[in-house]
Amino acid sequence: MDVFNKLLTNVLPLYAFIGAGYVASRWFGLKSKPVSWVLLYILIPIVIFENIVDADLNQFLVVAAIVFALCLLMSLPAWLTHRYLVKDFNKYLLSCSFSYFNIGWFGIPVVLALFGEEKMALIISAYMGNVFYGDTIGYYLVSRSKDLPVMASVKNVLKIPAIYACIVAIAANLLGFELPESVGPVMEGVSWVLSALGMVMIGIGLTEVKFKKVDYKMFGKILGVRYVIAAILLGLLVLGESGLVGQLEAEDQKLLLLIPLFPIAANLVVFASFLDTEKENAALVVSLSSIISLILVPVACVLLFQ
Repeated sequence: MDVFNKLLTNVLPLYAFIGAGYVASRWFGLKSKPVSWVLLYILIPIVIFENIVDADLNQFLVVAAIVFALCLLMSLPAWLTHRYLVKDFNKYLLSCSFSYFNIGWFGIPVVLALFGEEKMALIISAYMGNVFYGDTIGYYLVSRSKDLPVMASVKNVLKIPAIYACIVAIAANLLGFELPESVGPVMEGVSWVLSALGMVMIGIGLTEVKFKKVDYKMFGKILGVRYVIAAILLGLLVLGESGLVGQLEAEDQKLLLLIPLFPIAANLVVFASFLDTEKENAALVVSLSSIISLILVPVACVLLFQ
């Protein structure tokens, strides 16, 4: 498998949209609010529904549960990191940064580049486990970073249509509903636009960053702990699934082990922009992790799949 060429051809072009978002915001005045609204209220719910309605629910539940458990477990190292290493970083944003992985806009293109459609069901199941965390607890945490009261943050979560898209899609799946084949190309287009706009949001957020004042040592601590602990925790979860359930094949397990190396979800920037809170730190931590992952993921792919 020619890992590097496939990643460069299929994944790297998405990163150009970070630059496009930066230019559009800096020189043409593009604002983050309308872009984040389109993502949150239109594109993300559509992609969620399309992915779940055709999924194998048995595999979906196992993989989604593993990823959701990883997200929850990452709250502990996030708390310890804030307490002992980076006390000046917003604790709510830090917790969401540790627990929220860019499976949708980074992981899916990577898996598609390496395996084609063969493993899409698996990575989509992982994506949904991530969505269940990010669009509920994750969005709540970003709301709390603005010092909103608990109930106000809960109300913000209930406004996110992704939750309702999940519920409707699962019900439709159980009832045997199938999308017409004719909508396939449309859904591919929607997924591509979602990926592109997610990267554009990062670029818009970077226009607010004063790079000369960035505490790179602090961000290095955050990302270093996150990558290492996530890899350990997911390794233990996959090992536990192998011993207790045994549904995943060896190649499926290897694929899941890539997830800790994925960047922090670009949705963090979408949420921060939509709620007008911690936008600079959100854009920075997502962008830096995206650069690091662009190096780590190809190396891991070579080690796991060559």
